[in-house]
Amino acid sequence: MTTPNIYQKLQAVQTQIEELEKSELNKFQNYKYFTEYRVLKLLKPLLKEQQLTLTFSDSAEEFLYEKQERDYLVRYRKQAILTNSEKPNEQIIYHFWALGANQDPAKAKGAAETYAVKYFLQKLFLIPTTDNLDPDSK
Repeated sequence: MTTPNIYQKLQAVQTQIEELEKSELNKFQNYKYFTEYRVLKLLKPLLKEQQLTLTFSDSAEEFLYEKQERDYLVRYRKQAILTNSEKPNEQIIYHFWALGANQDPAKAKGAAETYAVKYFLQKLFLIPTTDNLDPDSK
């Protein structure tokens, strides 16, 4: 039996993943969203089953940190590496931006990280989202 390659494993995860409901409510701006925890809860068992490892790192060369009026703006590039654990030389490398703003620079970086990673995962693994406000969800 042949071990599936990394693209076949990625396809298996994309095919098996369930929809993600936007169940959290932002009371200030009145919209629903999903958390990073919910994405990871859906993904981790499928990654384990397919023996895929996902790692993240930040690019120090492309890190922007500046004060704009009251908030700090943080912008940097992230790298994600999807690795076939059965054949570690099989990897897919992705680059994407993280952007956040807050009065506390650490919170700006945290917001950028959380937002960027959860939406990167949603797009990479083709996770459909739904909420009760979406007329197409019924």
